[in-house]
Amino acid sequence: MKRAALLLTLLLILASCGDKRPSYTLRGQYGSGGDTLLIFGLDYRHNYVDTIVTDKEGSFDYTVKTDTLIPLNIILPEGKILPLYAQPNLEATLLMSDAGEPVIKGGDIQALYDSIAQEIAQAKERTQREAIIDKFIATHPMSEINIHLLQQHFIETPDAQNSFINTRIEKLGGTLQDNDYLWGVKQKVSVKRKNIVHKAFPEFSFTTADGTHITRSSFLGKYTIVTFWASWDSGSLAHLKRLGKIADENDSSKFTLLNISLDHDTAAWRGSLGRDTIQGNNVCDAQLWDNSLAKEFTIDKLPYSLLLNPYLRINEYGLTADEQLSATIDSLIEKHSKDEQRKERHRKEREKAIKVKSAPNKEKNKTVRGGAKIIDDVSPESKIIRQAQ
Repeated sequence: MKRAALLLTLLLILASCGDKRPSYTLRGQYGSGGDTLLIFGLDYRHNYVDTIVTDKEGSFDYTVKTDTLIPLNIILPEGKILPLYAQPNLEATLLMSDAGEPVIKGGDIQALYDSIAQEIAQAKERTQREAIIDKFIATHPMSEINIHLLQQHFIETPDAQNSFINTRIEKLGGTLQDNDYLWGVKQKVSVKRKNIVHKAFPEFSFTTADGTHITRSSFLGKYTIVTFWASWDSGSLAHLKRLGKIADENDSSKFTLLNISLDHDTAAWRGSLGRDTIQGNNVCDAQLWDNSLAKEFTIDKLPYSLLLNPYLRINEYGLTADEQLSATIDSLIEKHSKDEQRKERHRKEREKAIKVKSAPNKEKNKTVRGGAKIIDDVSPESKIIRQAQ
């Protein structure tokens, strides 16, 4: 009995204490009343969805217990998503700006996000927005704001394949790279890349630096290394020079190069071609990451090379221009030549067999001396001679 009383007392004490952790509170007024807002996290720190229903006046009060910073997203009734940063012992407010846009006020991290978000919004071109984000990553590599910036502008976008996602993640602070959400993104990028092997290379149409019009079919029957590069990347130039040596060692009718520049400045691209004598079919449409083929593959670094077989299917990806690659090319070309010779022999044998099989059966009656007739039978080896009656 005493034990039961003691246990009950302890339970009452624990219940009265409750969760003493610090909390983050978001208050505000949105809509005309009875609207639903959703709040969800990006990792294990808040791996569930909270539902907020506003009262008759549209007001709400949301509190989450936390002893660390948690990056969250709030989804408004019309679908707009706002990042918010739940800091311990902080109260924030959702309100409408002078421009009629919903904003969250409260906390130094939220203020820093609002500042960079406004700067990005004012940039007219994509390259300017990317430059702003890259500068922020370089200046604040450990900031949780980077997760939202990558999510909004590179990962969960219609053209996410165009976004050098892994390269930017690798520029973050070590602990931030291990974030659940970003780690999952890196895994998806890796799996997607593996799935391109044996798939047909996409259709394309370019004009090379020397004015030649090329399409996908221009490379049919050859092994082709397709390389994405840029004149401002020193690693790209060294890579292309090594590929050029491999090209010199092989018959141009069996092996070639397609070098797709992601330069924006075509003058710089042409200048690089002249200085470094880059071999192969060199093209540049000045679309940067919006190049149609660059968008097809999740490229996370430059240079990036793929090997196409003579049937224009992807053999390998992420190639390194070295002696091993040269030996691989030699082996593939030799094997393909033997396969083609064997196919040609089989083709001729089939044609010969079909010709014999489809030849018309001729019966020829020939009169010989003494009135005899020689009749050529259907069977070529038998000749029947019948005496005339």
